[in-house]
Amino acid sequence: MFRCLNVGVNEIVVNKSRFLAYSTLAESRDDAKAFADKLRGEHAEARHVCYAFIADESGDCFGYDDDGEPNGTAGKPIYSALAASGARRSAIAVVRYFGGIKLGAGGLARAYRQSAAELIEKVGLTSAEKYAEYAVECDGETYKRISRALHGTRCAIENIVYGEKVCFSVLAPSESGAVEKLTALGADPAVKCERYVYTEAR
Repeated sequence: MFRCLNVGVNEIVVNKSRFLAYSTLAESRDDAKAFADKLRGEHAEARHVCYAFIADESGDCFGYDDDGEPNGTAGKPIYSALAASGARRSAIAVVRYFGGIKLGAGGLARAYRQSAAELIEKVGLTSAEKYAEYAVECDGETYKRISRALHGTRCAIENIVYGEKVCFSVLAPSESGAVEKLTALGADPAVKCERYVYTEAR
């Protein structure tokens, strides 16, 4: 389980420059770059679109981009705020509209970090856990046993189709040992896919 940023936007104004911070989920450097490129298209009049990301659960896959701002004054301060929050698989991009007053290296760094930090405070974080979806086909009695066994657990039965056999999906935490449990109950589950389930929004 890890924490990631909710999606949102926040704006601050510093000496007439507007800083619009946006958050998104990101599972790779390419995701973060594509997010920034999309914002550049939407904000064609903006001077800069700087961003930072942490794309894995351990925090080892990360990066940032100053997009023409003086080295170290934009992407790194955004990353600093993101890392301090504990968020993973998340990216923040900050769009800057220049207001005509130069902020200096220190002023820029403070503005970009403030923009990111206020966005994080505004949108909050969500817990995410990897779940696996299993396809199951069994007789009616086996289905009843499975339904009773999974009731009240973090596993969910979905997409039930009744026929000669009962076909359904089971969504379960990847590390829950669901395959062993279902097999012991007389089913033969097949993994369909894995996906993240987001809970506990703050």
